Amino acid sequence: PLNVTCKTAHGLAYGAIGKQYKHKLGNLRLTDIARAINSQNWEMVRSVQETLGNYLASADEKIGLFHFPAERLQNERMRRAADSIVEATRRLWAQMCDPNNHATPIPHDGYLKLWALSKPDLSTRFDIVLGDEAQDINPVIAGILAQQAAYGMGVVVCGDGHQMLYRFRGAVDALDAPWLADAEVHYLTQSFRFGPAAAHVANMLLHFKGERRQLAGLGQQTRIAKALPADLEHRAILCRTVVGVIEEALAWVETGAKIFWVGGIEGYNLQDLEDLHALSKGKPDRIKGKKLLQDYPDYDHYKDVAFESQDSEMTRSIKIVEQYSQNLPELFAKLRRNAVADELEASVTLSTAHRAKGLEWDAVQLAEDFSFEPFDPDNDPEAWVDEMNLLYVACTRAMQVLAVNSTVLEIMQEFVDRRDGRKPDAPLAFQKKAPAAA
Repeated sequence: PLNVTCKTAHGLAYGAIGKQYKHKLGNLRLTDIARAINSQNWEMVRSVQETLGNYLASADEKIGLFHFPAERLQNERMRRAADSIVEATRRLWAQMCDPNNHATPIPHDGYLKLWALSKPDLSTRFDIVLGDEAQDINPVIAGILAQQAAYGMGVVVCGDGHQMLYRFRGAVDALDAPWLADAEVHYLTQSFRFGPAAAHVANMLLHFKGERRQLAGLGQQTRIAKALPADLEHRAILCRTVVGVIEEALAWVETGAKIFWVGGIEGYNLQDLEDLHALSKGKPDRIKGKKLLQDYPDYDHYKDVAFESQDSEMTRSIKIVEQYSQNLPELFAKLRRNAVADELEASVTLSTAHRAKGLEWDAVQLAEDFSFEPFDPDNDPEAWVDEMNLLYVACTRAMQVLAVNSTVLEIMQEFVDRRDGRKPDAPLAFQKKAPAAA
C-alpha cells in the first residue's frame, strides 16, 4: 500500500547516517583490527573483535568491561588484560567512526549503532512501526523499537520464539522484553504449509522445550520418512553447516545433478576457499583475493592466527582445504559447472537450515550433520535451545515429504517412550524456562 514503507533497520540507518560512511564500508577483519590497535597478539585482537561485536549488538551507549566476552574471563591471563582490551576497543571504535580514517572500515552494524545512539524518532514520519522476526533481533534494534513506544508510536512486534536462530550473533528474543509485558498478545498456531504428520513431528520437538500449545498442520498431507524416494524430480537437502552443504554438493555432483544453492553458490565462500588452498600449496599467483596475501604471507601464518584467535570461520576453512587438499580446485570447478541460477532447472537444492528459514519445498531431507546429543545431561541450556530451534525450523520446511535424520528420530522415540509411560515425562536436567511461541 502507498501508506506503508518497508525497510530493514539497516536501511533506515543507512539513509540517516550510513551514507556518510559509504567510502569506508566493509567487513572488519582481524588484520584490520591488528593494524588499528597496533598489535600482533592474535588472542588480544580476537578479544577486541568480540568486545566490539558485543557492544555493537547491545543497547548500551558506551563500551565497558561488561562487553568483554565472559568466557575469556575464565582465563587468568585474559582477566588481567581485560581493561587494556576494552581500551583498545574504544580506540578502534573511534577510528571506525572517523569518516576521514580510510584505513579502518566500518561494517553495516557500525552505522546502525551510530543511528541508535542518535535516538531516532520515527514518529515524525510514521504512525505505527511493525517489527518482524522479533525473536531474532539484536538489543540495539530492540532498543530502537522500545524508544519508538516511548515516543508514543504504536508498536507491533511479530515472531516465534521457537524460531530464534541467531543468538550466536548477539540476537535476543524481543518478545520477552519488559516493555512488552502489558502488550496485547495473539497466537498463530496453524500452518497451511504442511499436514498433521509434519505438525506432529514439530510438536514432539516443541514438547521438550516446554511448549504445550499444539501446532496444527492444515495443509496437504505430509509423509514422514527416513529417506526420500530415489526417483524424485527435485529434493531439498538442509544441512547444519556450510561444510555439510559443500560435502553434499560434492557427492551429488558426481551423479550429474544440477544443483541450486540457496543464496547463490558464491555465498558459500568457494573462491575464498580456493584462494586459501592456493596459499596452502605455496602458489600465490593463483590467489585472486590479493588481500589474503597482504594479511597472511603464508599458510602457516594463517593457521597460527586461526589457532591463536580461535576464529571459527578460519578453522572451518582450514578443515575443508585440508580435507580436499589434492583436488579442491577441480572439484569446485565441477560444482560451478553444475550450479544453476533457476531452481526450476535443479534436481537438488542445497541450503543450511539457517538460510532455509522462511522457505518451503515439496520434499525435504535433513542431513546428518546436525550432530548434537539432545538428551546429554551436560548440554549447555542455551546451546541446546538453539539446536532444537534449528531442527524445528528445518522440519517445518517440507510440504509433501519430510525425511528426518537420526537426531530427530531419537527425539521422536524419546517422545513416544514418555507418552506411552516407558519413561517419566520429566524436564531435562539442564533445562531452563523455554520461550513461548507467538
